[in-house]
Amino acid sequence: MKDLTEKQTLVYDFIKEYIMIKGYAPSIRDVAKRFKMTPRGAQQHVIALEKKGYIKRGKGPRTISLSDRKESIIVPVKGKIAAGQAIEMFEEIDEEIEVPLAMLKGYGEYFALKVQGESMINAHIIDGDYVILKRQYTAENNSIVAAVVDDKITLKRINVRDEQVELVPENDAYQVMVYDPKRVRIIGKMIGLIRITS
Repeated sequence: MKDLTEKQTLVYDFIKEYIMIKGYAPSIRDVAKRFKMTPRGAQQHVIALEKKGYIKRGKGPRTISLSDRKESIIVPVKGKIAAGQAIEMFEEIDEEIEVPLAMLKGYGEYFALKVQGESMINAHIIDGDYVILKRQYTAENNSIVAAVVDDKITLKRINVRDEQVELVPENDAYQVMVYDPKRVRIIGKMIGLIRITS
């Protein structure tokens, strides 16, 4: 691939960031607006990027794709998480797992935890699965989260009501756990799952 001019580098970085955040390509008008140039000027930069091999264009307004775009990334497996009784904060697992880019929700820090137990089987999460989480410290009701309670970590559906936190299993054999909010800390929201079958 040929070297880019300074302006072409800025346009390329904008396109790359736009795709990562929104999941689809910017239009020529989006590029023009971002760099305060005419649509024709923006189009010339996009054509130059295509000629130099950095992007590909199809027919239509949002058909730019990155030539070097990876289809997956590697995320660290931080440890085990209980889908059952809470287990001690991260038993370290020195492991990484490949995650499809399509699973990720824009920018952020992602990590995986290996499931241990059966309290989430009705959500199709079974012992040995890897749950992919986006690191965040809040989550809307009914989300599946990795929550820390008294230095133990568990995977449950979360609901906050009447100034209490409910950690809800997806298995009728397990009871809902109810806590004072001060005892519960969310460390990530589940955004996907990977199951490796032998």
